[in-house]
Amino acid sequence: MLNEIKIPVSKSDAISALNLLAGTREVEVELPILRTKARVTPILGGEELKLHTMRTSGKAFIKEFNKLLFNHCTFDGVQFEGVEDFERNLSPADKSMLVYALLDSTFTKLPEKVITCPSCGQVDNHSPKPSDIFHTDSIKKVWDHSEEFVDFEIESKIIPGLTVFYGIPTEEDSLKIIESKENSDLRNSVSENDNILNSLEVFSIYIKKIIIANPTKEDKENCIILTDKTSEIIPTIQDMPLDLKSKLLEDETINQFADYVPSFYLNINCSNLNCELKTFKWDNINPEQDFFRKALSVYN
Repeated sequence: MLNEIKIPVSKSDAISALNLLAGTREVEVELPILRTKARVTPILGGEELKLHTMRTSGKAFIKEFNKLLFNHCTFDGVQFEGVEDFERNLSPADKSMLVYALLDSTFTKLPEKVITCPSCGQVDNHSPKPSDIFHTDSIKKVWDHSEEFVDFEIESKIIPGLTVFYGIPTEEDSLKIIESKENSDLRNSVSENDNILNSLEVFSIYIKKIIIANPTKEDKENCIILTDKTSEIIPTIQDMPLDLKSKLLEDETINQFADYVPSFYLNINCSNLNCELKTFKWDNINPEQDFFRKALSVYN
């Protein structure tokens, strides 16, 4: 019988070895806005624990999560100077794909979902694999404009004298609003909208600027330009006359960006043998919320 040989190793050596093992589970995804591929490796226990400690501050939690996401991503042909540069160039669509990849590389199962058949009303519990939510048609459209998305704007004349310029927001835009909110407001938004931003805030981050009283060559002084979302745009929308506010919030110009947003869904087989539908698509899925529920053990 051979004698067991013990080789002393440090804690850092052990963590490095675990990191190498974790790297074998990396998931590759296509990013529809940056038009590149990214490879994402799973988070480790210590990183998950650190996220737990950040839960008391909404801003600190999101910043820490973005740092974690950035550190676990490798991009083809794209380089970022750091996490702040990453946030300045990260669109909601691309972040959704990266979070999905992080979810898929880290966990074997999603949080349990209670799903009701729309045909017969049968209620079933499902614990799908993360990969089950992504399909060949989940990415409907990739960025197809010559300008980079951060420079692209669509002009919409809501009424004479009120012009709005829309564009795809960045993670930095979201963080500016998060920084202005109390933690209780963030929790209420998640509870009501499944998003840390409320519906008005989500709409506002797509607004690049609002011009009140269209400028002319002769009368530029009468033009008011609002560009800051937290201190100018959101309060202005909140205080608009109701009729005008409705026209703005119902403006369909912004829908041009919808096709770039990945669609995550499950194909469900109804357990009711007598159901006429048999199978249906269930698309009430947000990868970021599923990741937080798994990583932070909100429920399992």
